[in-house]
Amino acid sequence: MAFWDDEPSLFAESSPPAEWILNALSSKVRKKPRDLMSHLCRIYFCYRNKSTEPLFAALLDLLIVLNGKGRALSARMIQGSRAELDFAQISELKRSIDYPHNVRGNRYSLFTSGRVGTAKLVEIAKTDKPQHDYLLLANDFIEFSQLEEAMSMLELGLEHFPERQDLQSALLELYKSTNSRERFNEKYEAIKAAGVTLIDEWRALADFFDGKTL
Repeated sequence: MAFWDDEPSLFAESSPPAEWILNALSSKVRKKPRDLMSHLCRIYFCYRNKSTEPLFAALLDLLIVLNGKGRALSARMIQGSRAELDFAQISELKRSIDYPHNVRGNRYSLFTSGRVGTAKLVEIAKTDKPQHDYLLLANDFIEFSQLEEAMSMLELGLEHFPERQDLQSALLELYKSTNSRERFNEKYEAIKAAGVTLIDEWRALADFFDGKTL
């Protein structure tokens, strides 16, 4: 399952207008501000569509929710978004990792006292997808005990890079630690059918779930 499965499709030709999608993503963040997956979806969408002001707001809202925690995640999100931000925005966000409430947001901000509103959105042009380090993102979710999201991130990573052994190994560890037998079986059959070269731990974990010794 991809991490945007619960959101409007970001890539299908028949997807809704970008303004509608951004509103939906922002609304989900507003309703569940501590859901890191919602924040990442919003940040990813803004970055992918080269939408500078909404991207700055999405990053700032994440910093406000983290409130000084998750510094590694905050720094990684800012660093990964630098291509679509100007120098002043990057500097402001870096200064705000520890004290995000001191920053005045823009009209797309959800949680800053100085926000103007989020109703009016800019027209966004589609671009190629950026590359993500799925293992690092999964580790960020694990850090916040969001194991379901971590598994989804690793599964998504394997869809793009099926032969990355580090992604396979990390995903298998999560399947075992969460006792996700059905989810493992589904992914195992799918990845075998695709002809992907698998590490030995797939067979070992299959034996473990079948009641054999791992």
